[in-house]
Amino acid sequence: MSTGESYKRLYKCLRESEFSCVPAGFQETEDVYELVRETYPSLCEQNIQCGDVCGTDNNQPEWKHRIRSAQQDLVRDSESRIKRLSKGWYYEPLSVDIEAVPGEGDFKIGKRYNRWELHDVFGGQRYTGIATPAEQPFVFIFTGESGKDYGYEDEFLSNDTFLYTGEGAEGNMTMEGGNKAIREHRKENEEIHLFEDTEYPWIVSYVGQLEYAGHRWETLEDKQEHKREAIRFELEPAGGAGIEIESGTPSSLSEEELFKKAKQSAPITTSSSSGGSKASGSRSYPRSEVVKEFALRHADGVCQGCEEKAPFVDTSGDPFLEIHHLHRRADGGPDAPENVIALCPNCHRRRHHGRNGDEFNQRLIEKAEERNQKFF
Repeated sequence: MSTGESYKRLYKCLRESEFSCVPAGFQETEDVYELVRETYPSLCEQNIQCGDVCGTDNNQPEWKHRIRSAQQDLVRDSESRIKRLSKGWYYEPLSVDIEAVPGEGDFKIGKRYNRWELHDVFGGQRYTGIATPAEQPFVFIFTGESGKDYGYEDEFLSNDTFLYTGEGAEGNMTMEGGNKAIREHRKENEEIHLFEDTEYPWIVSYVGQLEYAGHRWETLEDKQEHKREAIRFELEPAGGAGIEIESGTPSSLSEEELFKKAKQSAPITTSSSSGGSKASGSRSYPRSEVVKEFALRHADGVCQGCEEKAPFVDTSGDPFLEIHHLHRRADGGPDAPENVIALCPNCHRRRHHGRNGDEFNQRLIEKAEERNQKFF
């Protein structure tokens, strides 16, 4: 390769690799120059100027021009990892699918979105746990491990209720701002959507739509580790945490019926309710029970990780497999049938504690997506 062709080769390498030398996150152009130069030192020749190639008065090295050209060309491709957002150039993680933010708010459980893009589309506060877009009927709430550093304690309970700590990093919390928006979302005809942080900057995973069920006051530590009165909201899956089955039990339903029922998320109706639409003889089951039955039914006694038979049978005589939530870093939380898979105890531990746990989980996600295609 002649010296005069180095910048062309650099452009080709960057296009083909989608700037693989640049880590995920917002990156300043000057930092990208340095990263590219460290990766391709022989292709970044200082003696070839833009003016020599383009016939302009620009005396900047041509290799920097080719970097900008590659950025611009890739950003036009909707499948590229490079996005031009309001804050600047964002480089998505390699080998991780990031969904475009849907303009109508039709988020998919388990899919990953760029939070900065989310606010570009809908508005709302970018740096707080509760975002309230002024012109949209949504309340976005965010949870993650980093919240513990600011005195926030969020957790899912076994009945699918999500305990979410209100906003306010220091001092006693008040029922104002985002906290008030959560409590009064029904009155304002607004939807609450929960997202969970991932290991990548600004990338969040969609957990689901929730509804306010109540709140409690608890004494928690704030950002300064001082005791304060904090709000913990009790949020349940939209439509309720139970699923109504007209006749029979979850085990009597077909695989397709289990998937459909779990997606419906019908509200729990008790015998003492009045004015409800519960059919005569029907019964409500926890959604988690229906989702679990779906995952086990599809697995048919075979671990979906190692594809070996369950290691033993339980006290009921059924093959013992555990339910794994694909898009959460810990088990629990609002269940969705497309978001779970059945694993043997060994594979379940491998996902959460193994050295290649993330890579293993990605293979499980791909297997579940293939399974789910026949139900959508």
